[in-house]
Parts: sequence; structure tokens; C-alpha cells
Amino acid sequence: MKQTIFVLLTCVSVIGCTSNDTQSAGKTPAGTLSKDAGQVQEKKKPNNPYSGLTPVEIGKHEKSALHVAFSPDGSLLVSTGKDKLVKIWSVADGKLLHSLAGHEDDVMMADFSPDGKLIVSVSKDQTARIWNVATGKQVKVLKDKPPREKDMTDEELQIYAATPKPLMNWATFTKDGTKVMTAGDDFALKLWNVKTGKKEAVFQDLGCRQRRVYRRKDAPGWVSSAGCMDDGVSYLKFWNVQGNMENQQGDENHDAHFLAFDKAGRWIVTADGSVSFSVYSGQGSYLKRIMVGAYHFCVVFGPDDKTLLVGADGGKIYVYEPGSWRRKGIINVGTRAAVDDLAISPADGTLAVALRDGKVLHFGTPIR
Repeated sequence: MKQTIFVLLTCVSVIGCTSNDTQSAGKTPAGTLSKDAGQVQEKKKPNNPYSGLTPVEIGKHEKSALHVAFSPDGSLLVSTGKDKLVKIWSVADGKLLHSLAGHEDDVMMADFSPDGKLIVSVSKDQTARIWNVATGKQVKVLKDKPPREKDMTDEELQIYAATPKPLMNWATFTKDGTKVMTAGDDFALKLWNVKTGKKEAVFQDLGCRQRRVYRRKDAPGWVSSAGCMDDGVSYLKFWNVQGNMENQQGDENHDAHFLAFDKAGRWIVTADGSVSFSVYSGQGSYLKRIMVGAYHFCVVFGPDDKTLLVGADGGKIYVYEPGSWRRKGIINVGTRAAVDDLAISPADGTLAVALRDGKVLHFGTPIR
């Protein structure tokens, strides 16, 4: 009996010492009562300002949705998918206005002309197609004719044999909407006349598949991302209107798979898809590399350039603060499907999302 009492007193003494030592150090152990509040203290979770955002499903493609883009006035949304379709939606009520059929393979992307009257779409079927937005009718098919091999020199035949098929990956209208520049797997950017459907210029980049192309903001010309076969690097490339490459950025640690441009022309962001994104000045000078730590598939600047959104695996969109490039929070789209594309409305700054499960979503609150 005495031995039992001694053991209990010893335990009480030890507990008392532990408590006193902790209090003298000015600390409250996790899961214990706070001296001041009399309540259990728990570690605070990091604040996520985007945790309450909920999207509305605009519609769906039968297979993966690959791309989304708003019309210039923000009233319409175009989406493309692996179901070979281009779809035009009303943003206000989610109504499907047109389902544009004609492509014979995955439709990689589509975008509106500057006046919003036309849409250009590109596909793995080696064509770009021009559509009338109001009627949903196809206006033109932009496609290269196979060369006459019997008229080619031996050197030209060797180059042609080593060139991939002209699968089209991207297209951008000129500022006046009269021409379209396409980016393809056949190592070239090509300028097409929208009215006639004829090819007017070719910017050759031997050995480099052109992934994307945009109008330059710092000078007349174009910016492309291109995956080059000799070293496996995807480069950021700057072209003048004559078709001369003026600048090239990138290496094995700074791949340019996906691009984003802020409205003010201060930054160009390139993302490698697996590890990080890189920040360049609007003129193409390298500034910084930011680790993402997740597989990601698209980048876009938010409204007023106050955020940078990175669409990633697992239904997540990482939100960064331009300038400091710190991560501000995470948007969960409500499903585990990968986020394959993002678009910001030029009218109200709201967000559209294309998911790998085929869904097209719309967040009605601007992401700032």
C-alpha cells in the first residue's frame, strides 16, 4: 500500500514539474488549456482566401476539354475538346449556341477574332478552320497542299522526309483580324489570309515544333514557344514581322511549354509543366524561376494583373501574386480532374476552366 502511494506521489510530482517548466518558458503545450483563454490552443491553418469559391458547370465535351476562350465582350465562351468539336456557349445562362463539327481529330484550341465575329480553331487533322460566330457556319479551311516531290531537289527531299506532319497546335489573329498565324509540328509558323484562305508567309524554324504563338507586345511581330528536337528544350522565341528570330530564351531548367502575358507588357511567364515556371520581362530578359511542385498545364494572368493562375493536376489552381511571386492560395474546382486550360473574361474578370474530364466551368467571382 505504501509503495503504491509513493508511486502515485512521484507521478504527480513529475507532472507538476513538467507543467511548471513549460509555464516558466512561456509556452502552452499543444492540446492543453491556455492560461489566459482557458481553451485548447491549436495551430492555425494557413489562410486560403479562395476556399469559398464554387464554380458553375457551363457544359461538357464527351472527352477531355482542351481549351477555353472568352469573346472580346465576355458574353460568349468557346471551348474545344478531344471529341473533335468546337462549342460556343452563352456565359450568362450556359446555353449551348453552336456545336461546330468539321475537324477530324482533337481540336487543340480556338479563339475569337478581335471584333468577335469569327473564330479560328486548329486541330491535329492538320487544318485550321474559320467559323462565323453568329451562324456557326464554317467559312474557310486553312491547310497546306502536299509538295510535288518530283519537283524537289535532293536537299529539299531530305528536309521534307525529316519534317513531322503539319499538325496544328495554336493560332492567333492579327490585330486587325484579317490574317491568322498558326503554329505547327512541321517546324514552322504560317501566316494565312482569312478572306482568301491562302498562305502568305512561312517562318521556318528547322528542328523545332511550334507549340504556341502570340502577338508581341513589345514590338511588331510574334512570340512562340517551340520544342526543339536536338536538345529537348522548349524555347521562348521572338520573331519580327519579316520572319527573323530576334531572341531566344530557355534551357533544360526553363522550358516554355505554356505562356502567359500580363496586360501591361511587363512580364512573360513560361511554365514547364512539371516543376516550375519562369518569369521574363516583356522584352524577353530572364528574371526569376518559381517552384510549383506539382504537374501543371496552363498559366494565365488574372484581372488587372493582380494574380497569376496556374492550372494543375488534381483539380487545383494555384494563385500567385505577380511581382513578389509568392503563392496566395489555392482554388479547388470541385473534382480531381486535371485543369487543362484557363481563361479570364475581358469584361468582368471572371474565370473559365477546361477540365480533363470534359467539363467546362465558370467561376462568377473575379480572382484577385
